[in-house]
Amino acid sequence: MSMPECVGLVAGEGELPAILAREIRARGIDVVAIALSEPIAQRLQPFVQRLYCFGVGQGNKIIDALKREGVRDLVMIGKVSKAVLFHRWRFDSRVWRVLRRVSSFQDDALLTEIIREFEAEGLQVVEPSRFIPDLCPKGGVLTRRRPTRREWQDIEVGFNAARSIGKLGIGQTVVVKHGAVLAVEGMEGTDEAIARGCRLAHEGAVVVKVSRPGQDLRLDLPAVGVQTLAVMREGHATALAIEAGKTLMVGGEAFTRAADDAGISVVAG
Repeated sequence: MSMPECVGLVAGEGELPAILAREIRARGIDVVAIALSEPIAQRLQPFVQRLYCFGVGQGNKIIDALKREGVRDLVMIGKVSKAVLFHRWRFDSRVWRVLRRVSSFQDDALLTEIIREFEAEGLQVVEPSRFIPDLCPKGGVLTRRRPTRREWQDIEVGFNAARSIGKLGIGQTVVVKHGAVLAVEGMEGTDEAIARGCRLAHEGAVVVKVSRPGQDLRLDLPAVGVQTLAVMREGHATALAIEAGKTLMVGGEAFTRAADDAGISVVAG
């Protein structure tokens, strides 16, 4: 697949936007970034050719900047809390128009309308994995320690539960122990859901993270990183399962080393 000369990047919170920008630049592609906060902009600065900082509610300014820079291919990555949807006084006319088209604030409904809005302006939204394929493990046990028999059973329960809640647009992560689902990710995010489940488990929790069934992987691609492992280690969790080929494992070898050091088994299934 041929690569574009320039890519637009709409960047939310977390370490993924800077990692993606660095990888895109390593391919000789210019990056025009829209940071959704000042701290995000500071992290992106070393890796981009053009940098703008706008709020989530400034849809007109975001699209005008991308079009002015000649962007055609666009990647969206990083966390954006859905809590911003309840601060509507910050929204411009374009964002209001998008929100009026959605039937609910579930992820799929929102993301579909966001893509439509960009595409109506001639911007093609593409999958982040196109530029960072090495961060999506294909399958198998990724760490020195393999899951125990009990952990494998909990992983199976977790995959089934996570896919079920995914169909409802609730979240991507569940925490399981001895076949019981202890926590389901809601609006609070992955790390908080893991911490909550681990408090109930005390030790030995299994964490499972998947994409939603039929999810458009151009937006909200599931991701785990060293911070995920740190939360699990603090909560004495022992296994992490992700969906092969559909989850970004941020950090590569550093992630695997951190898992091995913590005695956490990581599986892509």
